[in-house]
Amino acid sequence: MLLAANINNKFIEFGIFDDEKLIGNFKIKTDINRSIDELSFLIKNLIMERNIKLQDIDDVIGSNVVPEFTIFFEKLIKNLFNKNVIFVGTGIKTGLDIKCENPKEVGSDRITMAVAGLSSTKSPLLIVNMSHVTTIDMINKENKFIGGLIFPGIDLCQEVLKKESAKLPNVEIVAQEKIIGNSTRSAMISGLYRSYINACKGIISDIKNSNDLNNDKINIVLTGDFSELLDDVENSSIHRDKFLIFEGLKIIYNLNKNNKNK
Repeated sequence: MLLAANINNKFIEFGIFDDEKLIGNFKIKTDINRSIDELSFLIKNLIMERNIKLQDIDDVIGSNVVPEFTIFFEKLIKNLFNKNVIFVGTGIKTGLDIKCENPKEVGSDRITMAVAGLSSTKSPLLIVNMSHVTTIDMINKENKFIGGLIFPGIDLCQEVLKKESAKLPNVEIVAQEKIIGNSTRSAMISGLYRSYINACKGIISDIKNSNDLNNDKINIVLTGDFSELLDDVENSSIHRDKFLIFEGLKIIYNLNKNNKNK
């Protein structure tokens, strides 16, 4: 079995593959202040709850955008499975043609999701990851990754709004049909939802305009915790994949598994 891990600033997300099939997933908070023994115990229990034994894990691959967590995570995996982690990065085959100013600085999560998106959907293609940090990346007609945009996710905006405004309540993140909120709570819900969705739709429209794609139907792959908030985009074909990054990690693992011990 393959354990795939996506490490970001808020969570470590785990997916477990049996051959090509995702058979389980879970996530824990990214917290370097917890001990390796404590996290090992937590992860062990979460894996065993899914009727999977630790010795069933043959390999581990990870995408990591938290550099200070790298060594800690390597020790954690060694402690749990006595395995080395394959990290998406320099020296790892991805099959993705990256045409950016500095390809090495493109986040491994963005690369991994682009690999997965391109494997299942035709270009031109947008990968929209609606998470704590939202990214919109483009693969052009020539199947080249040409870059994208990075901006705060709706939950990050929610946190800042509450933190910086003492009198405002904490509100849920949901789609709200009514535009004008007639209470502080409903006004906040509407404001968070519409500012975020309109930003996403506006950026997608700007990307299409700047790449002469106004008359072309573009494929959009949506992923991330808040991807269900975006229901439609004009002249676009939407594909949803909640586990896109796990699929990308599996693809990249398959490209590199024969070289892992070289």
